[in-house]
Amino acid sequence: MIAANPVFQKTGDQDWSEGADPTLCLPECRTGLTSACATYSSISVKELPDVLVKATLATGDRRFYSHFGIDLTAIALSLHAGPGTKAVRSSITQQVARILFPSDEPTLEVRIQEALVAIWLEWRLSKDEILKIYLNRVQIGGGIFGVSKAAQSYFHKQVQDIELGEAALLAGLINAPLDLPSHVALPNARERANLVLDTLVETGLITNDQLFAAKQHPARLIFVHQDASPN
Repeated sequence: MIAANPVFQKTGDQDWSEGADPTLCLPECRTGLTSACATYSSISVKELPDVLVKATLATGDRRFYSHFGIDLTAIALSLHAGPGTKAVRSSITQQVARILFPSDEPTLEVRIQEALVAIWLEWRLSKDEILKIYLNRVQIGGGIFGVSKAAQSYFHKQVQDIELGEAALLAGLINAPLDLPSHVALPNARERANLVLDTLVETGLITNDQLFAAKQHPARLIFVHQDASPN
């Protein structure tokens, strides 16, 4: 708890029961004077396409709505699998803790702080509010943050209008370790999208017919540069 005290002090004075947007919980975000938080899109989970939410949870945190901030089941399964298995990905709540309180030093103390803040966020916010922060701020491909900006940049669409194949591509690009911008590494992006679609079928969230249709007509990237000229 000592490790997480500085974080708790930053947000402890906010009364989130008075209708304020809980996704803007840092003091510098609440003042809106110098922070980029003042201009980021704040779209609720209910406004987002169901396929995008399902794709994000299926590939990023399947037990998001049942754990308390840390997925102990995933950790236990990883330990049981033994050495050589893929490392357990942080829960979405832990990633939100990292987004809100970033640190460049992956020390044990920072990881403990991240876990404690994740549990604290689960106590202060609803699951949908935590997911809202994540989807509005997470990095999606090369230097793009939030699903709204990603949909505009990659597809020239409002995020509410994206289809299954496009949702799979965005979910596949979340925190993707791409060496090239996503519009350049298109084969890589589509490969990851196909993995997302396969996962959606495995978890029963889409049908085989939907899978076939999405793979037959993969998302077409229309990457919009800052000069507004599509590539």
